[in-house]
Amino acid sequence: MIWPPVKAWTSKVYLNGHIHFVAINYGGELQRRWVLLMSVLDSTVVVKVPWSQLVDLSNWEAGWDEINYRESSELVNKKIDVKTTNLTHPSIDSGLTIPISGKTIRPWFEEI
Repeated sequence: MIWPPVKAWTSKVYLNGHIHFVAINYGGELQRRWVLLMSVLDSTVVVKVPWSQLVDLSNWEAGWDEINYRESSELVNKKIDVKTTNLTHPSIDSGLTIPISGKTIRPWFEEI
């Protein structure tokens, strides 16, 4: 996986009824990296996920996938607790701010 993270992510389980998320911010170094994800359909559902859990294919998948084996969860992703947060400030390279800065904007999906 590349750092900084792409913007489109799919959770393997429902998080407050949602599976598709946008990476709006990120930070940390080495083993303390984290990514702030906001639901595509409900901007009040925001979770801060450690990078190590985000790149674990049993928890998350880069891109927006429509697989049918999702199971319901209130914010517990089998092995991990996902915490909601009120931090909703997008990163400068998110492409989600107005005005959009001249800096490089992170891609939505991984290059194949």
